[in-house]
Amino acid sequence: MTLIPRSIPLINDPQVVHALAARWRRTRTLLLLSAGVLPVAIGIVCVVLAGMTSAGQRIMPWWSAIPAVAAAACAWALLSWLRRNGLSDPHSWLPATTLMTGAQLVLGVLPGSGIALRLSPGAAIAVKALCAAGVLGAGSASALARMAHRSLLATPVLELGSTAFPLVVAGDGSRVVIGIDRIDWTTRGGSRVDAGVSFVRIRRVTAQANAIVLHTASGSWTVPVADPASVLALLRRRIEWWEERRDVAAEREERRYRDLVGLLAAVSGEAKRGGVRVSVDSNGVTTGITLDPAVRDLDPDVLAAHLMACVHKARSDARRQVEDLVLDHAAAKASH
Repeated sequence: MTLIPRSIPLINDPQVVHALAARWRRTRTLLLLSAGVLPVAIGIVCVVLAGMTSAGQRIMPWWSAIPAVAAAACAWALLSWLRRNGLSDPHSWLPATTLMTGAQLVLGVLPGSGIALRLSPGAAIAVKALCAAGVLGAGSASALARMAHRSLLATPVLELGSTAFPLVVAGDGSRVVIGIDRIDWTTRGGSRVDAGVSFVRIRRVTAQANAIVLHTASGSWTVPVADPASVLALLRRRIEWWEERRDVAAEREERRYRDLVGLLAAVSGEAKRGGVRVSVDSNGVTTGITLDPAVRDLDPDVLAAHLMACVHKARSDARRQVEDLVLDHAAAKASH
């Protein structure tokens, strides 16, 4: 399984993929080094330090392995986060990498070096060299994470509007964040103002001198920006991308709903007792009653009891099938 895909996630437009291919290759390489190779290398350093504590010792103290385990756990947590949801937020690459590699230093490299120096004083030079390598690796990982973010988003291009990456445009006293379904901005002209508008509320967007104007059903918002033309183009591109994804999601949900309705229509609960067979539909309405010849000898009250018992059991069977179908539908919807 590839840790970081070779193409930008959540993009189906070949033109966008081609336009951002070179930028993504640089970013992917830097991100693999910062969040993959270097944290794993720091974990290996901690494992080596733990191994050095056994030099001259008949039995390696169990607690000397704790720093190595902690460092390995931090590396695994960083890789898991990156694989699951970290790729969609480049602005979190630096904080997450700094946090995890810093934790590797505090929980792994530094205590591991102290334990190794105490239990293996003859290997002081090697221990110090490994400690320095761990510190250098953590610093380099943070620097590379910053470079990965800057390589991808430092110079916004129009094609980035068709991606899921949050786009940040900073100007004189303002900061605009174009998300996947809304735009937020902060201004500091005299007093700080934080505001935001979801794309579903925006009717149209226009530009004016040093600002863009968001027209909604409840009024207009003026957002100050340094380059209105480029921000306007990015925002329009992102809104188009969002609308396309919304339409696709709506079509997919409508198709899944029709499939669910078809499956519910085909639900049939059945029950049999004492020569009586009853079937009901998904609404619990009786659709068929079959009586074996043996029921002719049954007392009417007994036959009625068999009928009622079969109806209740068939309805319970149909209800269980309906619940299973609805739960499966909800689980499939949540997974998307």
